[in-house]
Amino acid sequence: MSMARVPVEFEEEFSEKGETFHGIAELLYANPNRQYTQDELAARFDCSTANISNHTQHMIEWLDRQDGQTTYAWNTDVHNPAATEDIDATKSLYRDLWNLLMKHTETTPGTFAVLGFVLFLTAVVMAAFFVGFSLSITADSAIPVGIYLAIAVGSFITGVVMTLFSPLQAIVNRFLWARLPDKLFQDTD
Repeated sequence: MSMARVPVEFEEEFSEKGETFHGIAELLYANPNRQYTQDELAARFDCSTANISNHTQHMIEWLDRQDGQTTYAWNTDVHNPAATEDIDATKSLYRDLWNLLMKHTETTPGTFAVLGFVLFLTAVVMAAFFVGFSLSITADSAIPVGIYLAIAVGSFITGVVMTLFSPLQAIVNRFLWARLPDKLFQDTD
């Protein structure tokens, strides 16, 4: 299981601290709704409770702990993991999607496949609008409801055609590359 990474500000503030120190912080950060006792932390990190107390004294601003308590939790008022973990996950999803789209659109067959996929998504969205407006789930539409269905069907059919162009274009490319004379690719020094 991968631990959640503590905030960059925390890492910068305590960059000189050891592995146990950062392990405690990562455990508390990954489980912000749970309180750990000194004994639990000592058993988990195989060290004494005095060592746990020493480590947690340094990160007291980041922890939810009252004086005299021996339980520790991440202070979500200082930095809430849910706020940044979700944002990071969303950014990562869109960054990966963008990279995937860029990779597939480098070739003509890939471009046809991506366009077909976009048309399928358009068909699903327009079909959802059609269902919503025809069942009066949402407010009335200024556009006739049949138009949504026509766009959905048209997008679906065009998406199928575009998707079928992808393997067809790959076959055409393979045929053309095999037939091109090698002279075209030689350096002329």
